[in-house]
Amino acid sequence: MSSLKSRLNLGVFFVSLIFFSTLIGINIVFFNRFGEDYVQTRLQHDIDALLANLKPDEEGNLILNEEALNPIFLQPFSGHYFHIEMSHKEYLSRSLWDQTMSVSKIEIGNTALKQENGPNGQRLLILEGGYLKDGQLIRIAVAEDFTPITTSLRTLTIALVVLNGAIVLLLMLIQRFIVNRGMAPLQATTEELAQIGSGEKNFLNEKVPEEVLPLVMEINKLMVMVDNRVKRSKTALGNLAHALKTPLALIEQNVSGGDDKIRPQEIKGATKQIKHQLDSELRRARIIGSSVHGQKIDLSELIGTLITTFKKIYQDKNIDCILNIDPDAKFIGDRHDMMELFGNLLDNACKWCRHVVSVSIRNSDGLEIIIEDDGPGISQEKYEQIENRGIRLDEAGEGYGLGLSIVREIIDLNEADIKYAPSEELGGLKVFIKMPRQ
Repeated sequence: MSSLKSRLNLGVFFVSLIFFSTLIGINIVFFNRFGEDYVQTRLQHDIDALLANLKPDEEGNLILNEEALNPIFLQPFSGHYFHIEMSHKEYLSRSLWDQTMSVSKIEIGNTALKQENGPNGQRLLILEGGYLKDGQLIRIAVAEDFTPITTSLRTLTIALVVLNGAIVLLLMLIQRFIVNRGMAPLQATTEELAQIGSGEKNFLNEKVPEEVLPLVMEINKLMVMVDNRVKRSKTALGNLAHALKTPLALIEQNVSGGDDKIRPQEIKGATKQIKHQLDSELRRARIIGSSVHGQKIDLSELIGTLITTFKKIYQDKNIDCILNIDPDAKFIGDRHDMMELFGNLLDNACKWCRHVVSVSIRNSDGLEIIIEDDGPGISQEKYEQIENRGIRLDEAGEGYGLGLSIVREIIDLNEADIKYAPSEELGGLKVFIKMPRQ
């Protein structure tokens, strides 16, 4: 069953059915026991009255004074009957008419309660007892028609079934209304998702119940991540196209024959520049690879993987990587962003270093990240330029422009700060990043 509404309604139906069935069963048992106890009390009073009416005759044998009996025992099939059994005589109530009623061989001082079929289809509740009076054993069975009680119980059972059935039906209707009302925000969210798919909206409304809010927030985060990746992809494609435009124009100018003179050296240089740009983009794509968003990222493991990759790419340099990373340095967010951030910065560091690259990450009221190399660095006037937002890759200058605009976007997205400065220890470029506390 795929419908959540159907699951909830069916759950309420089964719970209500079990509850009210149990309630009906308890009521039936309780009222049946109550009826039996009530009738048993009256039967015990009848036995006491019969024992009191047993008087000894001249020979000392007990006889029943029938004139003192309750008139109901004299009326045929009245529903009240008795049977007295003694060693010398037995008595049957006139109400039995031509019927009989047995007495069990019960011991003195004991009583027993049972139900049997009686005259005219009556259901009798019979109380039996064994007694000793004037040294004589007396067994008495007194019965009363229990049919009115059973009929009332049957009527009560039908009434309870009808009433509880109506209550279950009412509960189902109320539950359906509550479920439809509770599911309204989910329906609205579903419609908003369709609007996002059609381009009418960019994000989901976060004014939803708190149970649904985490899902909506995660979807919105995912939309932001996807949007940022698309923007960065567009920026990267624009940068690549801009970088390739000049060498392609130079090649076109040489082969068009405008001045009837082809310059092989210029074509070779332009081709080399195109190849360099394409290799850089392919290398960046290979470094980033596939990733998962919205998870706790172990920066030590991530950077270790990147360093291993760059050592293979720049194996001719035999790079010595100095890592000083706190064990608890973790980042909660988009792994793809972190791969791009560290991938671009470490690619630049490995590309321009002579032999040493240093990475330091401290977890102190937020992450403090320092990446340094022992390369030539950049000129003083370029430091402020590469920090400017929106700068094109090929305008950053001196080789460090590759990917820095993407780095800038990731920094802004995570509300972090980035600074570029000369490295005091290694002499090359030093990149300092301060991530806010998560």
